[in-house]
Amino acid sequence: MATVFVYVGEKGRKNLDTGIRESVWGWKPGAVEGKSHLEVLQSLHAGDYLVLGYLGLGRIKAERAQGRTVSELIITRLTGGLYEAHIPVWDDETYPYRLPMDVLEVWKDVGRTDIGDDAWEALRRSATNSCTAIPSANEDSFMEKVLAKVLGEWQQELVQAGKAADASGDADDPADIAALDLPPVTDRLAYVRARTEQKALRRRKLAGRNEVPCDLCQLLLPKRLVHTAHIKRRSVTSRQERGDLSNVMFACVLGCDSLFEHGYVYVDADGAIRPAEQSANTPDLTTAVARLGDTCTAHTGASADYFSWHRHNIAHVKES
Repeated sequence: MATVFVYVGEKGRKNLDTGIRESVWGWKPGAVEGKSHLEVLQSLHAGDYLVLGYLGLGRIKAERAQGRTVSELIITRLTGGLYEAHIPVWDDETYPYRLPMDVLEVWKDVGRTDIGDDAWEALRRSATNSCTAIPSANEDSFMEKVLAKVLGEWQQELVQAGKAADASGDADDPADIAALDLPPVTDRLAYVRARTEQKALRRRKLAGRNEVPCDLCQLLLPKRLVHTAHIKRRSVTSRQERGDLSNVMFACVLGCDSLFEHGYVYVDADGAIRPAEQSANTPDLTTAVARLGDTCTAHTGASADYFSWHRHNIAHVKES
């Protein structure tokens, strides 16, 4: 996985907010065409990292940068490679050379020791080179610092929640056995971030309960038999949607989670649980679907759009 760093100055605040909201970053033709910067951008692919540092550096020498901080560090994971588009995104310019991204982390008041000397120098060089994308000389050093911070925050959350400070796993979480819809473990940062987000959501959803009802079959079960499932798949959600409890439901490991996950059942606009067409493939599958309840207890006004996404994209329901 490659990592590049881009500095954003004070005048770029509005564009930075727009880029985060629209999940894209871009450059003017003059900063790309006919320059080595184009080769750097063309070398990037889905799964690589784009790190944006906002305010605090500017066109200064390395010695002066040592004691500075940037107000924000936005760590993003690319969802695709470089492309060219002229559809307006930002108000001031077109910035046609673009990279699609997904925000993973936003840190405040970040200094050299927080990200390592090589990453800091890459940010400074970006600031002195028209905010071009600069690779770090030692990517592993930066990633180790990011992973340490993410895991440290998770351990602190556990302590504050009265849990053992162990971020390695949750014996009562079925997702530890069937880690559905997670990035590959080789993508260390995205994987760790996804696991910590997943566990935080589960803790909030359980709210201290040891038994919870499955939202599909309504059986009251020990929490170890109930999966905390995203309704709209995590891989296609925005950062805000991933943390929305309305996008999470309880689905038991006695079959409900798999039936919903693979689109054999769906929830209609009124909250009723319906069999999808493919559920009639075998008599036993039809029987498995029939044991579910009539109504999904997770269906609310806040979750309706998430269920609609699942209905159309996973169960492939065609509604008139």
